[in-house]
Amino acid sequence: MSSSKKIFRIGILVFPGCLRSGAVVPQDVFAIANAVLQGRPVAQRCQFEALWLSARGTSCENLNGLRIDTLALQEQKLDALMVPGIDHQSAHDIAQRIATLLPEQQALGDFIAQGLPLVFSCSSSCLLAQTGALDGRRATTSWWLSAYFRQRYPQVTLEAEELIVQDENLVSAGGVMSYIDLSLWLVGHFGGEDLRQLCAKVLVVDANRDSQAPYVASAMIQNQGHAIIERARRWLNERLDQDWAMAELAAHCHTSPRTLLRRFQEAVGQSPIQYVQLLRVERAKALLETTKLSLDDITARCGYADMSSFSKIFKRWAQVTPKDYRRRFGLRS
Repeated sequence: MSSSKKIFRIGILVFPGCLRSGAVVPQDVFAIANAVLQGRPVAQRCQFEALWLSARGTSCENLNGLRIDTLALQEQKLDALMVPGIDHQSAHDIAQRIATLLPEQQALGDFIAQGLPLVFSCSSSCLLAQTGALDGRRATTSWWLSAYFRQRYPQVTLEAEELIVQDENLVSAGGVMSYIDLSLWLVGHFGGEDLRQLCAKVLVVDANRDSQAPYVASAMIQNQGHAIIERARRWLNERLDQDWAMAELAAHCHTSPRTLLRRFQEAVGQSPIQYVQLLRVERAKALLETTKLSLDDITARCGYADMSSFSKIFKRWAQVTPKDYRRRFGLRS
């Protein structure tokens, strides 16, 4: 690095419906990098300048009550551009929101043509794919959107288990909070690997994680199959703590139990009963890890009348040994 201090200008694209944290948190990461750099000799210093930008000209964007003043993207000279995820409740919401983001799609296409780093994460991978920029290229997205992404953008080589995927100047990342990993990627790209590692330590972030696999809850993956399956999944997800019958589920989906069972098996690779068991186990794991509820309370919230029967199902679906199961959760064999 030259003796003159280099300023790296990182744009953060702010748009209607983008995630607030995706717009704000990278600013903090770059501020931490700047603070860490103050301890270095002057000849080794650089500076990160993060800018909120809009594809719609200078404006004030309201993100669920958070007002952000933006500059016009087209008027800025940048070293890289970040794209936050899209705020959504379901995969269906993403398509609707993307349809309203035509100025952003045009601006992203123009920026990509410059060959500068463009980094994006989670559902914003869908926004980039919609522009056609990812056709024939590698990318990742949040694990829970992997099935939806593959169905909608089959021309993209999706590496869903990877946390960060770089294909030339396009760098994608996984779930919502992986924009921290992307911010650190930019810190390392411009400031060096040792700076990235040190900033990760300050942030108490694992700088060496490279996979989403440990975080995958397969029962939550969206759009795994026919519309009937999505209707069935939503109905089942709302009744994890209740008893239900296959005939009742089939009637809700306007089909026969036999047809529903066949289509569910084809799309999900499990029967509806197995699917519910897996989802209940994942709910139990989350409650065990994040609450102080008693085991009886957790069992009831997961739709089982007694802890003994749920214990057997948990051991089978949670992929832990009986010894580990007893040690972690205090249950009897």
